[in-house]
Amino acid sequence: MQLTELLTPNLIRIGLQSRDKRGIVEELVGILASAGKVADEGQLVEAAMRREAEATTGLARGVAIPHCKTDAVRELTCSLAVAPDGRDFEAMDGKPSFIFFFLSAPTGMSGPHVKALANIAALSQSDAFLERLRTAATPEDAFRIIAEEETRED
Repeated sequence: MQLTELLTPNLIRIGLQSRDKRGIVEELVGILASAGKVADEGQLVEAAMRREAEATTGLARGVAIPHCKTDAVRELTCSLAVAPDGRDFEAMDGKPSFIFFFLSAPTGMSGPHVKALANIAALSQSDAFLERLRTAATPEDAFRIIAEEETRED
């Protein structure tokens, strides 16, 4: 599952405003809601926060992938926000997170959700990719950077 199949520039925000974990999740969900991808915004936020309570989705290398399964969405959805100055997302390595991919899938969906998570994890192994994404100036730039990296990965 390629991220460019899930993302468009209108699902990407450069300059994340929120500072705390719940606010970040709300902002990421708000991006999806603005694009008409969410049936119940509050339910989606709560599902993501329940998932965060189980274990942080703040990974290493400045990447966080908050995600959940809920019937608040009808299809696999993804949004992306970049915080060039970093945010505390309780990452496993204790360092700030700069890049936030949000994934949500309907309750019964497994395969595509897992493939999307795996793709993000694979892309996140490249320091050069992460730095380019962290310093992207516009949503269009971020989308292009992802598309170029996915092409390179194929």
